[in-house]
Amino acid sequence: MAVDTVEAQIEEFIERSRALTGQEVREREAWNSAASRDAIRHFALGTSDGNPLWLDPSYAAKTQYGSALAPPGFLTSVLYPILHGAPMSAPLSSLIGGVEYRWFTPILEGDALRASTKQADLYEKKSGSGRRLIFIISEATYWNQRDEVVGKATGTMIRATQVGTELLFDRPIYRYSEVELAKIGAAIQGEARSGGRTPCWEDVQIGQEIPPIVRGPLTIGDMVCWQAAIGPSYRAGGLGYLDVLKAPHTAVRNPITGWPVKYSQQHEDFHLAAQRGMPGPFDNGVMRFAWVCPLITNWMGDAGFLKRLSVQVRTPAIYGDTAWYQGTVAEKARDAGGAVVRIRIAGVNQVGMTTTTGEADVVLPARTAGN
Repeated sequence: MAVDTVEAQIEEFIERSRALTGQEVREREAWNSAASRDAIRHFALGTSDGNPLWLDPSYAAKTQYGSALAPPGFLTSVLYPILHGAPMSAPLSSLIGGVEYRWFTPILEGDALRASTKQADLYEKKSGSGRRLIFIISEATYWNQRDEVVGKATGTMIRATQVGTELLFDRPIYRYSEVELAKIGAAIQGEARSGGRTPCWEDVQIGQEIPPIVRGPLTIGDMVCWQAAIGPSYRAGGLGYLDVLKAPHTAVRNPITGWPVKYSQQHEDFHLAAQRGMPGPFDNGVMRFAWVCPLITNWMGDAGFLKRLSVQVRTPAIYGDTAWYQGTVAEKARDAGGAVVRIRIAGVNQVGMTTTTGEADVVLPARTAGN
């Protein structure tokens, strides 16, 4: 494809996408419209979150809520918080740069939920190599059956210029030593939750580290479980091809067969076709956001409330990667919102690369009233 043709297509995409700013845009139908027991279970297990507050009704009934809750990240399965811009074919790939949620009330089992998404902004930058990067900022709002705003989300989609069959990200699949595998296994077996032993605000110290969690090594099974949790982003076979025709901006051509497939599908198909490491990121920002949530909810216990979580993708993950998520208490404050602790988050993979950064605001119970 000639350079001037590529540039013309990208310019048209930007013009048409910019016109969507401020408008409500619906790219996907709601997957969950209720926080039913089955929906909560599918989401929790699909994101490797075994907290009994979501999964064990008998346990949850003895807490202050009197019933099971949905994990905070459950809202991503009600309506996906990421938008791609105008639905047209353009030589652009998709990368999720970051996701932030704010919650205003717990999500109780049985709640009916609805949501809307709008495009909030669009701007362009260039990478260090001169590749055009188009940032599409989306906003999502979620309500319950009482018309209360349960949560709001901001998502960043980065559309990057594709250069022929050049890979955006490529490195070999990592082979673990027996010592490394044993360390990962021990960390997974040692994952613990505060539960009813919720930390009090007064006892938390700045600089304190919260217990880390491990996610990985990533397999195709993680992708399958994620799709069960969030709702499939594509259909298979002929129906999937018809979806691609209606929304070409969500598709890419498989470099081996040339057949167009959904961006989500490429993670599996490209690996099977190439028989090597993923030629694109294995996960995405929303998936990573959902995997980070238990780092905070495990620590804050049953009486804590996750008020805000922001996750930024720094390095893509590929098949076989492991992420070690860590959190450090950075700030404490008492205000109208309660006794709040701010936690800085980092995710580091098996070769020492920082893959994720983030920040969480958690409301903890306090022993004393006032400031």
